[in-house]
Amino acid sequence: MIIHENLLELSNEYLTVQFNLSNGQIRSLNYKSQLITIKNETSLIYLNNISLDCSQLIDYKQNINSINFTYSCLNYELTTIYTLQSQWEFLEKQIYFTNINNETTTSLQTTFTILNLNISSVSIIQNRQDLNKQHTIFLRSNSSSTLGIFATWQNPFGQYIITSNNQTIISSYNIGMNTSYLSEGFLIGFYQLSSYWHTSNINYNERKAYEKATTFFYPVPQRQRSIKHAVGWDSNDYQIDISTQHGIDEYKRLIDRCSQLGIKSITFAPSNGNVSSREEASDAWGWESVLFLSLGEQIRLEQWKPYRNPIPETIQQMLDYAEFKQIKLVPYVYPPLGYQLKGKDQAWLYTSSSCKTVCSSLASIEFQQYFLQLLIDFAQVTGNIYIIFFLRTLVLISIGIGGYAWDYNFFYDMHHTEYSQWRGWQWIRTELLLALPYLIMDHRFSSQVEGPWAWITLNGYTSPLLSDENPETYPILYPSLHTDKISADFMRQGNIELRIEHFASMDSIPGFIGHQSERFSADGNVPWIDNNLRDFDFMGFSYSLLSNIATAGLNLVHTLLPARDLEEFYFLPIEFIQFWSYWLNWTDEHIEEIRNGIPFNIEQDWSLMKSNGLDGFLFLFNTNYKQINRKILFDGKLNLKNPQESGYWLLKEIYPQERFIQLIQYNEMNQFLLDGQSVTVYQLIFMPIINQPMLIGISGKAFLANETILIIDGVHGEAGTQTSDPIFIILPNIQSIWNVYLNGIEKQFKQDRQFIILTELILFPGLYLPRTTEILNNTIIVNDLLLEQLTKRQMEYPIQWTEKELNDASWLGPHRLLLFICIQNPNDQWNITAQINNNSIIVHKGYNTRDHIDKDRFMGFYLDLTNIVIQSNKEYYLSLNMPEFHSGQFQGLFLENIERIFVRP
Repeated sequence: MIIHENLLELSNEYLTVQFNLSNGQIRSLNYKSQLITIKNETSLIYLNNISLDCSQLIDYKQNINSINFTYSCLNYELTTIYTLQSQWEFLEKQIYFTNINNETTTSLQTTFTILNLNISSVSIIQNRQDLNKQHTIFLRSNSSSTLGIFATWQNPFGQYIITSNNQTIISSYNIGMNTSYLSEGFLIGFYQLSSYWHTSNINYNERKAYEKATTFFYPVPQRQRSIKHAVGWDSNDYQIDISTQHGIDEYKRLIDRCSQLGIKSITFAPSNGNVSSREEASDAWGWESVLFLSLGEQIRLEQWKPYRNPIPETIQQMLDYAEFKQIKLVPYVYPPLGYQLKGKDQAWLYTSSSCKTVCSSLASIEFQQYFLQLLIDFAQVTGNIYIIFFLRTLVLISIGIGGYAWDYNFFYDMHHTEYSQWRGWQWIRTELLLALPYLIMDHRFSSQVEGPWAWITLNGYTSPLLSDENPETYPILYPSLHTDKISADFMRQGNIELRIEHFASMDSIPGFIGHQSERFSADGNVPWIDNNLRDFDFMGFSYSLLSNIATAGLNLVHTLLPARDLEEFYFLPIEFIQFWSYWLNWTDEHIEEIRNGIPFNIEQDWSLMKSNGLDGFLFLFNTNYKQINRKILFDGKLNLKNPQESGYWLLKEIYPQERFIQLIQYNEMNQFLLDGQSVTVYQLIFMPIINQPMLIGISGKAFLANETILIIDGVHGEAGTQTSDPIFIILPNIQSIWNVYLNGIEKQFKQDRQFIILTELILFPGLYLPRTTEILNNTIIVNDLLLEQLTKRQMEYPIQWTEKELNDASWLGPHRLLLFICIQNPNDQWNITAQINNNSIIVHKGYNTRDHIDKDRFMGFYLDLTNIVIQSNKEYYLSLNMPEFHSGQFQGLFLENIERIFVRP
């Protein structure tokens, strides 16, 4: 819109931008009635490292939501394209350069200076996964409006400089392309600073504004259900040869387990002796034989092509079985291998030892087109043809694989810039999704360095753990005997980094449920036959599952499944399977809360709240073995809001016990007792009215027997505890209650309007043995309920463990009573000895790498008390001979494999 003979304007509900018609530059931006005046808003293009003079404006064109200004650059033209769509709180600028002589466009730079604001604080946010890269720059004014501005390129390569007393922003990146060129967008965005900060450099509303900006550029709509995916690789499925009946049966069990749990797809990478051979692999890792459903080698050599060659029977039968079980297979693919295409591949092949002899360049337009078509054809040819009725027309569609799992997508081509290869890869992924929007994208190692503008093309998730998944490659952050807890702690740390420091949406944050089974054998080799099949961490799994629900609830990526081993497959208790499936389905019912999820303190707790700030969930984690009392202020740091209407704001524990805890208020400090090495899940519920009696402070249910008698039934609690706060019931209406019965026993109470308050504490008899019970005074005492719990678990999960399995893996044999000698940074060379009641007992060493001993993955020392502590209420005195420790290094002695023991009062 022309508003003056020398001004043009773009405007939406948040932002108005004025442009100077004499030079095509931004004159001002008005964000929510806050004026920001600008000068020297320029763009520079560098050809063969020499900047071109593109200052002569020759034309402009305005559309509804955009304005284009075209400049003469001697024999070239440069066009700046400004776009402002509805709902955007940012302006997008793109630069198009007409490269008529196909010379090398080496770099691009854009600059603007803020005139009327005093910028008191600036943060340039680096990419922690690649410190040579930067995500964005934040500018904060010292005005009373707390206005903030961010600037960012929609690629991972932008560099940001601030000059002129924080008033001038210069941003650039290297290109290295010799064709006409349209840049990614350069965004100038706005926000109001929050009172809360994630880090000293990232404000709550800075993260929120940046993330929100990325969501407008998804090539396909955001999912309304979580991805439920298994990575066969993490079950070491390459050990399974599907050219044999044994291998077919074994892989079918993996598919069956997925179907049973509600997992919808599996990364499929078994061996196939009839189709491929590891000796023919061209990748440096030696895995090409499992790519493209095991057709990778033949595809690279042009020996097999979609539509030209039939799918081998060994592959087709697995596709058919997976479809029968409603599971999608997802093949692994390595993009830069030396794919051959007779008469055309000279456009993209170059000599490189990274692919044995030659690699394919992702910078090659010809390769991008070839590879995109290969991926589309492969996805379609692996499926069956279906007839659907679409827009009043019968349409034939082919639904085959469920997506692709990318790995090895390194930018090896030294003849082209990293940017040009990344841009080619980004184009392939984007166009693939536009062609087949149902495909999910499983990304492996290296994706984590690409940043949020690459992740919008995922329709899946970036690299799990931000590293390799094998247990010897990531550290033990907190002492534990459970491999699933170790991987979960490491995953949560990475997901916090992604969420806060990389501005990742929850749509792209990866899960890592469970652990990858150790890949290496004792001699350091990688066995290609069945090895360590029994590896499921029965007692550590729930901690891992809920860590994923909290921090990656839209991408439920499963690792090792209890399926390859026959006993693990058949003996997994039905209650365990139901618990697992329940939480997977839970995510689909709470998409809004998950999308709003944030970590809110240094303990790595997570808040998943609805946008109303009243309803949601808190996932509280205690990584230490000791019980702790954690104080949490219920305020905006948890994404909470102060209720603006009257009602009841309730806090409810939903895991591991289900009970309403208390009424809560905004800006109130609350205290939580957290068991050692545990996760506890709480729900926040705001109720304007109550329709039935609500029991608060204890498990159970309350109901009215008649108008004057209140019944409380099903009450239970942890053995050896008593209630610390008054138990009360909220009635739907004010009515006089004459009698209250709890589990059939009449209780004393007082009434305050609709509140019925019990006047006596409730005791739960027995010995208090919480999860990870701490042993004090070196005296071990257990009760019959714990011994019964362990015996029952063995009966329900009756695997016949071998002695080697139990010695190799502390997380196996969940029926065992273990005692963990918890030490920070333990040394496996220490000599620790132990006696119980003056009888020597073996001190075991636990490693996160099973029979492949890696001293850097030493968990610590532990005792197996299963056949020693066999009597209840008897004192077993423990004597330990240990080295001297640094202050705080020795954490204590703790019993393992205990679940909460509940009794009636």
